Amino acid sequence: MFNLYSTRIIAVVILLILIGLSALFSASETALTSLSKIRIRQMKEEGIKRAEIVDKLVDNTNKMLSAILVGNNVVNIGASALATSIAINQFGEKGVTISTVVMTIIVLIFAEITPKSLASNNPEKVSLGVAKYIEFITIVLNPIAVVFTYITKVILKIFRVNADTSKPFITEEELKTMLDVSHEEGVLEVTERKMIYNVFEFGDSQVKDVMIPRADIVALDINSSYDEIMQTFRIQQFSRIPIYEEEIDNVIGILHVKNLVLASKENFHIRDIIHESYFTYEYKKTTELFEEMRKQRISLTIVLDEYGGTVGLITMEDLVEEIVGDIEDEYDEHNIGIEVIKEDEYIIDGSIKIDEVNDMIGTNIESEDFDTIGGFVIGELGRFPEQGEMIEYMNVKFIIEEIDRNRIKKLKVLT
Repeated sequence: MFNLYSTRIIAVVILLILIGLSALFSASETALTSLSKIRIRQMKEEGIKRAEIVDKLVDNTNKMLSAILVGNNVVNIGASALATSIAINQFGEKGVTISTVVMTIIVLIFAEITPKSLASNNPEKVSLGVAKYIEFITIVLNPIAVVFTYITKVILKIFRVNADTSKPFITEEELKTMLDVSHEEGVLEVTERKMIYNVFEFGDSQVKDVMIPRADIVALDINSSYDEIMQTFRIQQFSRIPIYEEEIDNVIGILHVKNLVLASKENFHIRDIIHESYFTYEYKKTTELFEEMRKQRISLTIVLDEYGGTVGLITMEDLVEEIVGDIEDEYDEHNIGIEVIKEDEYIIDGSIKIDEVNDMIGTNIESEDFDTIGGFVIGELGRFPEQGEMIEYMNVKFIIEEIDRNRIKKLKVLT
């Protein structure tokens, strides 16, 4: 009688151990798969004990998961078999049914739902706590896990699923969603979120999206006199002006106002004081140009098209403003090109970018062919504009107020 009682006690103890191991595997799986790689890196940098082990486990997720799932299935099958044996000895044939019902409830509550809930709420603590055990189990069960992984890959290959395709840890869209959530929860200010958004857009943009177009370039002929050049600098309040010979497609240098001021008016030769021009092409990535201009300490770059003609210019300030927003100095006019007449009526410069118009007045204008609102309206017309003409796009009316040499200077917008 004592021996039978002792055997049952031992069987129950083993059963509890197996259920405990099942709970350990379930918690480990949830914790290690939900732990952020960013947080793991932070823990390593902070010198947290076992963070290195966690990193190694997460770095080889397939190997880790295979070992955990093999281990979990082994202990669950063992627990079910042992529970059935105990129940049959105690209740006879009814023991199978009783064992199945009781073990299903116990495994679900104590080996699945509860440990996984705890692990999802405390992934860091659980991951660090189980790291050594899972590392040991992964090593022990690795031969079995390798076999199962291979079989799985063969099955996936049959169904033409590429199991080796690596996906980025986090996408740009997911990062933007994180920014929106951080802003909503008060972690990020509006300006901070906008600046980070600008970094993403800056990385995707080309020089043509940022440059000052040819029609707006202020440049001077090589034969201009000292007084003409000085007068242009006074009026425009620029620190640098491109110098061309015969036509603007032939820019031969950049004149700095400080060099003009230091030059003698009596012995003035513009060729002696201009700096060499730096050129780029309109489809170059803005990030690449920014890096080139930063390294070579270039403040102004002439933008060329595929035929070598001048299509615009771009300054370091233009590039920086794409990220941080407008940088105003003492000479900048406080005019962003959008004048509010009343709640749903605006006067807008034709040279304003479409994205800026959308941000400022809440429209949803989209165009793959044009960057400016003036260009967009001309594109919708399909010909050169005439003053007073009106078009309608998505319930927004655009009335041409002012034209300069076939360019739209001013638009009235009714939303």
